[in-house]
Amino acid sequence: MRRVLLRVVLTLCLACVVVLATIPYWVSAVGIPRELKVFPGMELSLDLEPPLRIKDADGVEVTGFFDTESLGSRVYRVSLFGWLPLTQLVVDVVPLVEVFPGGQSIGVLLNSEGLVISELGAVVDLDGKERSPAREAGLRPGDILLSIEGHPTRRPELVSQLINALAPEKRVLNLEVKRGDRVLTISVEPARTWQTNIFGQSSYQYLLGVLLEDPAAGVGTLSFFHPETGRFGALGHTITDSLGRPVQISQGTIVEASIDSIRYGSRGTPGEKVGFFHGEQDVLGIIDSNSNLGIYGKLVGSLARSSFDRPVPVAFAHQVRAGPAEMYTVVQGTTIEAFKVEIVKVINQTKPGEKGMVVEVTDERLLRETGGIIQGMSGSPIVQNGMLVGVITHVFVNNPTKGYASFAEWMVYEAGLGINEQIPAKPACSREVFLCA
Repeated sequence: MRRVLLRVVLTLCLACVVVLATIPYWVSAVGIPRELKVFPGMELSLDLEPPLRIKDADGVEVTGFFDTESLGSRVYRVSLFGWLPLTQLVVDVVPLVEVFPGGQSIGVLLNSEGLVISELGAVVDLDGKERSPAREAGLRPGDILLSIEGHPTRRPELVSQLINALAPEKRVLNLEVKRGDRVLTISVEPARTWQTNIFGQSSYQYLLGVLLEDPAAGVGTLSFFHPETGRFGALGHTITDSLGRPVQISQGTIVEASIDSIRYGSRGTPGEKVGFFHGEQDVLGIIDSNSNLGIYGKLVGSLARSSFDRPVPVAFAHQVRAGPAEMYTVVQGTTIEAFKVEIVKVINQTKPGEKGMVVEVTDERLLRETGGIIQGMSGSPIVQNGMLVGVITHVFVNNPTKGYASFAEWMVYEAGLGINEQIPAKPACSREVFLCA
């Protein structure tokens, strides 16, 4: 009799262990979220079938709509049969955030910390000897050249002039470079060479043997702006150098751009917007942040243009649904146009990340003119059911009709609007599967 009782007890204990161990699976399987954000007065119900039950902090069972009238957080507990706890649900009632969707093409001008040394090479000096002054001095690809003999380096074309102005008097030049988090001073002896330019003119030139890159300019799309504060967001992904590292911005601007032509996108060959901008006289805003979810800052002067007469609500990530939507972007000149797209997949994200949904272009005209999503469309806003739900971030290289988009909710937080949340670091876009649009 004792053995039978012991077996029953062991069986029950084993069953309890199995139930407790599989709670996370069942919670996920029935679609119970850990946290939900709602606007004040927004209807919210969570239909749970028996034996699942949900109770508020006072132990009162919730059978209809949740209380969303006043701002603040409320904790609800989900249980099995009303007594076996499964998980808790936090409902945050937050202020409604409304913004103007963008869509206009912008030129992005970054006054970065310096110039990226992308490659080291060899040069032939006057004695016919092959040298690599930069490599010999200990410079590395990826170092950021900050200054030469105290003179800041901002533009690649001026570095050669600076070197040749200083080298005749100084045999060794002191270069200030940034490597990771460290700032180093490295002494380099330039090689004196004999160079012939494209016009056939020859002269003595001092060379370091480096290839410099200025990650300072490009064309993208404004995603949104907030009428009360002037805060804006654009691109939807970080700006990186040729080595895939985020560019550190000391000061940057966005300017108005005009699209001159389109390079058609096809399988394996992403298309591109070809635009031009005029620089400082067309400044729209000042950039103060380059994050994994885009660039952010504040508009200057008059507000940017929009296709909308009034601001629209920003949707929470959990409100986005698969189905038709509109993407706003420019394909010719400066005219913002709406194009039909389909949200084909919504990814369940509980934390901010770049790839929140998969979007497919269904607009026949856009497919005919661009082939789908092309580079320069990064940041193009997506509107669904009268709400800003996301922005285009990447194009699939092997299928340019599709691409990824970020949830607008995450970008709004990153812009400093709504509830501020910490945005965890994410890897920059990989060129193996998709490209920044």
